Amino acid sequence: MKVSYLWLKDYLGESLPTPKLLEELITFHAFEIESIEQVGEDTIIDIDILPNRSSDCLSHRGIAKEISAIIDQKLLVDPLRKSLPALSLADDLLVTVEDPTLCTRYSSSFIAGVKVGPSPQWLKERLEVLGQRSINNIVDATNYVMFNIGQPLHAFDAQKLGEKNGKRHIGVRTSREGEVITTLDGATHNLSKGTLLITDAVGSNVLGIAGIKGGKHAEVTTETTDIVIEAAHFNPVAIRRTSRELKLRTDASLRFENRPSSHLTRFALQEVEELISTIAGGVLKGGTDFYPTLEEPVTGPVTVSEINTLLGTEMVEKDVVAILKRLDFTYTNRRDNFTITAPFERSDLHIKEDFIEEVGRIYGYKKITAQNLPLPPEKPRINKRFYYSERIRRALIEQGFSEVYTYTLCDEGIVELANPLAADKSALRVSLKNGLTESLKLNEKNAAFLGLDTIKIFELGMVFTKEEESLELGIGVLSFNSKKKQEFIKDTFDDLEKVLMQALGSNGVSGKINDNVFLLNVDDLIKTLPEPVAYESLFEEPQKVTYKTLSPYPFALRDIAVWTPEGTREDDVVAIMSQESGDLLIKNFLFDKFEKDGRISYAFHLVFQSSDRTLTDDELSVIMERMTNVLNGQNGWEVR
Repeated sequence: MKVSYLWLKDYLGESLPTPKLLEELITFHAFEIESIEQVGEDTIIDIDILPNRSSDCLSHRGIAKEISAIIDQKLLVDPLRKSLPALSLADDLLVTVEDPTLCTRYSSSFIAGVKVGPSPQWLKERLEVLGQRSINNIVDATNYVMFNIGQPLHAFDAQKLGEKNGKRHIGVRTSREGEVITTLDGATHNLSKGTLLITDAVGSNVLGIAGIKGGKHAEVTTETTDIVIEAAHFNPVAIRRTSRELKLRTDASLRFENRPSSHLTRFALQEVEELISTIAGGVLKGGTDFYPTLEEPVTGPVTVSEINTLLGTEMVEKDVVAILKRLDFTYTNRRDNFTITAPFERSDLHIKEDFIEEVGRIYGYKKITAQNLPLPPEKPRINKRFYYSERIRRALIEQGFSEVYTYTLCDEGIVELANPLAADKSALRVSLKNGLTESLKLNEKNAAFLGLDTIKIFELGMVFTKEEESLELGIGVLSFNSKKKQEFIKDTFDDLEKVLMQALGSNGVSGKINDNVFLLNVDDLIKTLPEPVAYESLFEEPQKVTYKTLSPYPFALRDIAVWTPEGTREDDVVAIMSQESGDLLIKNFLFDKFEKDGRISYAFHLVFQSSDRTLTDDELSVIMERMTNVLNGQNGWEVR
């Protein structure tokens, strides 16, 4: 979320740290800072608000409150701690809510006699530095309050609503089959049944998609004189579902999806009423407040001992009290046993550990001394399955095999899922074979790029039947020499049985060969092996490994063969080819060499790839033609 430094200064005055210092304080006590950017005379700080804090911190007031707690400085003003006046019910406005689980609160204000026009310069600037376009003074006022305290608002032109018995009637209901709405941006949306809507219950017109975007029907224009301001609390799941379905994500929907407190609605209306009165005039005629179930504040018990145990600190009662006051938490305390009540806007706090985390981050994680974990009272048992799995893994890697991980979920199996993630992931696998076969196919596509004439992979993974789950070893082998393929596979698996017997100290290892995959039930084998006494012999010093970034663009293959005079080395040919192709020839593999009549023939696989583009056939043809001409130009050389 982008916040304005000057806006924050309204809350904290000269005690507000510099943007650079704010970056450090917020990072180490609350959130990561994405960027800090100078915009005109203001500084915009882009803060990565975590999902658990989006209910209260997607607002300038929320961020200002965080800063005030971190620097131990009270807010100069706090719109959420003002006294709310008694609600005066509007005589000519009625609101009905069809389903209170989808709209838990609906507050509104009826204001007559406003003058719609351009916003004052200060209001335009406040919105524009955040990337918001100024619309008019009424719409800008609702947006300002949303960015200020986090409660989305919407304004309707009251004169465009139908009247019955002298009353305008707003309804909150779900959509019917075939309903359509044209939103404020001019887009038309076909609504699926069950979409939560704001409607004109008299004229049956759709006024807006609840919590997401208003409709054209009751748009506020320069002709508007009477307005209804909506401040509601909608079900976050319903808002998220509709937003995704319509591919319509707005600042309002973002906030409603993260469950702001239902207590915000009246505070937001109070703020917007005062602002509209100042910049657009008008008279408040009253309002409505549908609020059947009061949202109770969150309360949690916690002791100083529990705080210190979880955080690794040595705080005493006065330390905890000071932090609770900085956070604006109320509490009772009896002999270091606290019962803490969070302010209404902190709907993210639910359990004891949440309150302890709040104490810890304000205290400062940098102050917490690192401590070694206590040693277990008894030496941990050696896990037999893990021990022998590591022996198998190391033995296969030493033989040039690469480990792969394939999906545990598949399209069919004995054990089916009650709620499958997808049609092709509806069951638990009964064998590693299908996954390894698919992996071999995928690896085959890159074999030429890697210069491989064989692919050797393995997996240690769980397989499932109705009776049990067991650990299986699967080994896959693929050879590109068709003449020796079956012979190579058989010899490889015969050798592997001997390798595994030696690595495990077993008298016999017998698996099943299915095409080019070898399968072995490891759990059955482990039962015949002795109990291990230590892990230490399994681990060795790690080898030094270097990494090179792979190009995201596809590689291309070409072959070339050339006759050379006797005594010509392979490196001599490679040097010329590399010189003529520049950086695009990334690899070459000699796949054939023979001598005849005093000459040597070299044949190469050439791998071309660019780090910044996809190579075209025309581009490669030019390179190959140039390479051929240069090779043919060498004394006694001939490309064949």
